[in-house]
Amino acid sequence: MTKQDIKELAENALHEACRHIQDALGVTTGDTAGLFFCGQQEDEIHEILCRYIDVELMFKTSETE
Repeated sequence: MTKQDIKELAENALHEACRHIQDALGVTTGDTAGLFFCGQQEDEIHEILCRYIDVELMFKTSETE
């Protein structure tokens, strides 16, 4: 998995998390999420998700060896 693949996976995970929260709250647009997850907050959540993906990949690799 390339760094770009990991970045896209993290981005999609954030979108899914927001969608899940919005569905539970009955929110019909992503406007607030778009405003909330920009700049530093977006960078921080992406970094966390990318680190998590890296760890999952590391454990997956060690399991198959």
